[in-house]
Amino acid sequence: MLDGRNAGLAAAIGPTIFVDVDPNASLSREEIFGPVLVVTRFTSEEQALQLANDSQYGLGAAVWTRDLSRAHRMSRRLKAGSVFVNNYNDGDMTVPFGGYKQSGNGRDKSLHALEKFTELKTIWISLEA
Repeated sequence: MLDGRNAGLAAAIGPTIFVDVDPNASLSREEIFGPVLVVTRFTSEEQALQLANDSQYGLGAAVWTRDLSRAHRMSRRLKAGSVFVNNYNDGDMTVPFGGYKQSGNGRDKSLHALEKFTELKTIWISLEA
């Protein structure tokens, strides 16, 4: 663990990095809403994908590589609503935002968000009756 000071707040933690965390530990499996990075080592692309996808959440994922073929290959296989390559947390109101699995419910932003806030109805009227 690197740093982890709580700034005097009982339920808060400062910017913290946890290294070599067991993939089955709750620290690896639960969403953390704070400045926390959990690092788990992997030895192959396949293992990295397995570790990333073995989660009940899927809001965002990131791939850091200079190999564009690897970036495309991994982006297609990552089960996340957004995949960032060599950056993180870019956004634009014209691009849908939302997650897979237990992360989110539908899409926000863009025209895709309208589907979440509307419900279609068909009404047939005959004036011949």
